[in-house]
Amino acid sequence: MAKDYSEYIKKYNEEINNNPNDINALTSLARIYVKENKLNEAEKYYNKILENNSDNTEALYIIGFINMQKNNYKKAIDNFIKLIELGIDNAFVYEYLSIMDNNNRETFLNKAIEKHNKNKLKRKDYERVSYMAYQSYKWKMYDFALYYAELAYSIKQTNDIINLLGCICFYRGEYDKALSYFHELNFNCNKTNIYALCNISSCYRKKNSNNMAIKYLDKAKALDDNNKLIYFNIGTIYDKLGNRKSALENFNKAIEIDSNYTEAIDAKNLISI
Repeated sequence: MAKDYSEYIKKYNEEINNNPNDINALTSLARIYVKENKLNEAEKYYNKILENNSDNTEALYIIGFINMQKNNYKKAIDNFIKLIELGIDNAFVYEYLSIMDNNNRETFLNKAIEKHNKNKLKRKDYERVSYMAYQSYKWKMYDFALYYAELAYSIKQTNDIINLLGCICFYRGEYDKALSYFHELNFNCNKTNIYALCNISSCYRKKNSNNMAIKYLDKAKALDDNNKLIYFNIGTIYDKLGNRKSALENFNKAIEIDSNYTEAIDAKNLISI
């Protein structure tokens, strides 16, 4: 049940009526509205605080965060930079800046990592560091993605993070490490995760272990025999091995599932020439 703040709101508004610049009342009201997710109201009171004290770090931080949520990046960046100038340069601030300022992203991420290396992580940090891992992966900044994903893994070994670690290592060309993560994921999912099996196969292909790659795609096919991508990938491996008959069989099966599957049609036509 949500807490009823109506009496508190009434009390603090009365105090502000008597003294419009009452910092305690303004701050208390702003915090209540943050808890109630009424960010426009919270912003109004925090702005009032800044009118009287432009260096109030709580107001700078929350208004910066609100502006970031609203995609008002210029205002948010100004607030966070001021926090840094005031000595509030924790990892959160640098991470927020990295999200908004792609031109200086690498610099901000390096500063965030400096701060992380000086602080012990807690379970509550999982959501934040895993988010930064996914963002860094999305930005194709795989070194940073690996750092944050390993931080997340050190807190909680979720299947999502295990899969992300495998994907990061794959794109870094570390196929043995990627395999270890994808095998861990496959084990956790009772060997029934199609995506883990396909990713294992992709790693073996990169290692030129084509028979192993086919083996894991066959396992995936046994779980979903109506997946065109599985048949297409098996076909491309057989094609690489020079087994035209098996390649054509799998390309034809992929086309049977999706008659407009251009990649499979093109691959089949190339073999048939």
